[in-house]
Amino acid sequence: MSNSSNKNSIILISEKPACNPQLVVSYEKLSPDYSIYLNTLLISNWVEIISEIKNSYKILTLFDIRDKEFLPKYLLPEEFNVNFYNNDQLSNIAEKILKNKNDNAKNLILFCDSIGLTQSDIPRVFSLVQSDEPSMAIGKSNRDHIVFTCTFRIEKEFIDPLINSHRKYSKYLKSVMNTDIYLHTLDKFLAINDFQDIKKLYIELSKKGSLSYCSQKMHESFNDLFIEYKDLLNV
Repeated sequence: MSNSSNKNSIILISEKPACNPQLVVSYEKLSPDYSIYLNTLLISNWVEIISEIKNSYKILTLFDIRDKEFLPKYLLPEEFNVNFYNNDQLSNIAEKILKNKNDNAKNLILFCDSIGLTQSDIPRVFSLVQSDEPSMAIGKSNRDHIVFTCTFRIEKEFIDPLINSHRKYSKYLKSVMNTDIYLHTLDKFLAINDFQDIKKLYIELSKKGSLSYCSQKMHESFNDLFIEYKDLLNV
């Protein structure tokens, strides 16, 4: 087994309160309770995918401190190294990550409000990033929203603009275009921001291929949500 100090890192970030009923930002047409339910499903899906390969990577999760008392205890295993940030730290999130950094490793940053990356995709994404030349892999949705990035080392000039650009791919590129870095862009993923995205999620999860990134167990949990909003999901 590799020494933990040499392992590549997977960093799962929630940009806003996901489970705090007073502060959760409800999705369009969803109640606050079902918005929290959807958030926990998306997080649980990532946890399920990562748990299968957790011994191969260093895992870090970052959540808004205002969620601390509301995250279900079952949601994040202890080995997921849960950390919390204050809201005013979000625009400088690289500082929080740097406290857990590994200078000789690659770092995959995943955002909780997304889905579509498979377990087998993860080592492929890492393989796109080279340690001997500046390079980055970016996964985005068909609506131009960044789902993940992967880089060698943690560099503030690449990490902080993710948040400051609101993860909009075109805006993010403008922030980093003056840096000497080779970009690999992948675009088969989903970021869930509004009801249009939820309808797209409903359609994608109805396809057999979705089992590669969302297990049958998770499908059943998502179906509970879809049944509640079946009239609005008539597509």
